[in-house]
Amino acid sequence: ITGSIYAKENNFDTCLVLNTEKNVIEALNSNLFMKMGSQIITPPIEDGCVNGIMRKKCIALIKTDENISFKEESISPFDLQKADELFLTNCISGIQPITKYRKKIFETHFAEELLTKLNLDFNL
Repeated sequence: ITGSIYAKENNFDTCLVLNTEKNVIEALNSNLFMKMGSQIITPPIEDGCVNGIMRKKCIALIKTDENISFKEESISPFDLQKADELFLTNCISGIQPITKYRKKIFETHFAEELLTKLNLDFNL
């Protein structure tokens, strides 16, 4: 609730949530994924993120891509600024690319491709 109030007061779409070890675990209502090179990383459940339906579905789709490797690993706020792409997932909004974090502007290519795969998968 506090994070949602902070986001609204500062005109943010959402805020990122940290655990007690100061690792990023998710956004207020979404799971976080980070692309670095040809690797997709998301925080492990043990860090405190929600193991939601959309998270599981996206992980399954990512693992079918031969050009991408996937791993669950703790993510520090500093890692986010080194990423090529960041995106959020939840059942209501689907896949949402993060276009800006601090002063960095991110690509959205992989998130867009994953959304296309997700839509095709649900339409089968």
